[in-house]
Amino acid sequence: MEKKKILFLSCTLCIGGIETALINLLNNIDYNKYDVTLLLEKKEGELLDKVNKNVKLYNYNICTSRNVIYRKIINFIKRLKFILTSYKKYDFSVCYATYSKPCSLLCLKSSNNTAIYIHGDYVQEFNDSKMAISFFENQDIYSFKNIIFVSNESRDNLVNLMPEIKSKSIVINNFINYKEIIKLSEKNIKEEKPKNKTLLLYVGRLDENVKRTSKMIDVTEYLINNNINVEFWILGDGNDYNLYKKIITERHLENSVKLLGKKLNPYPYIKLCDYLIITSDHEGFPVTFLEAICLNKNIISTIAVSDDEIDLNVYGNIVSKDIDTMKSQVYDIVKNGKNNKVNVDFDKINNSRMKKIEKIFEGDFHEV
Repeated sequence: MEKKKILFLSCTLCIGGIETALINLLNNIDYNKYDVTLLLEKKEGELLDKVNKNVKLYNYNICTSRNVIYRKIINFIKRLKFILTSYKKYDFSVCYATYSKPCSLLCLKSSNNTAIYIHGDYVQEFNDSKMAISFFENQDIYSFKNIIFVSNESRDNLVNLMPEIKSKSIVINNFINYKEIIKLSEKNIKEEKPKNKTLLLYVGRLDENVKRTSKMIDVTEYLINNNINVEFWILGDGNDYNLYKKIITERHLENSVKLLGKKLNPYPYIKLCDYLIITSDHEGFPVTFLEAICLNKNIISTIAVSDDEIDLNVYGNIVSKDIDTMKSQVYDIVKNGKNNKVNVDFDKINNSRMKKIEKIFEGDFHEV
């Protein structure tokens, strides 16, 4: 039987939730049935060597020159060359990077069976209906055969705003490579869990506009001032690293809040912690939710999302985005040790999700 030709298009494979989710999806594909190509705007990033060896990896090498005219000419030539060589060449193509206009455009030219992934809750992110609609119209969302969301909440919000996409909107929660996570969590790290302290951990991009990690610094200070012995570790890098460093120094919290930088392998740190922290104003579906569950860790989160096959409420202590309410809620959680854990069959869950993906590959999936 001839293999179906599948094309994924994304930006880079730098460390991030979307990139990790892509790696996990690629690792669940049956390569006896599918011939898979991954086209990156830039072939770069710490996760490149994590790509399944059966995947053909190509560098589109998009031009980012500051010379606007030169950049547009070079990228037009690249786009034309791609279209001439790859027009309708694939049985299925997917724009995996929601925000990438080049990926969207090239995806639509590559096959008749197309899809775009929506990883975030863009309605909440823009907080402006006209801006959200304009963003997705610019991505030519109506031209895609399938629109794949990673959570019910982000789908419902966008469908309410753009009801025309309802008939082609599908929810497929993220895959998780639980065996790899458990294996990597056993690696040795130089840091040790602080004795007689509850360890709180944030893993992700340092972006105050969305992630709002400063809130947990405020909460940590509140807990310490109210005789709760905690330590807060921050794993990640981003534009607001120095902002957090300044806050920590000004409040003399150096012994209680630690910036540990970006880690290619965050799992030994998740294994050490008592609670994984998510303080974002909005998310599509935080990959760290599933990573914490793999390592049997509880979560304190300002985001309430659902998974079709895992009851996240069992693990997730959902708290208010209001900082004063958050402080008292986290105080109660940590003081009373609100821990609920259940066994999760990740093999069964990944297989179920892969069946949905394969139906899309074959062009016969429909969900409303």
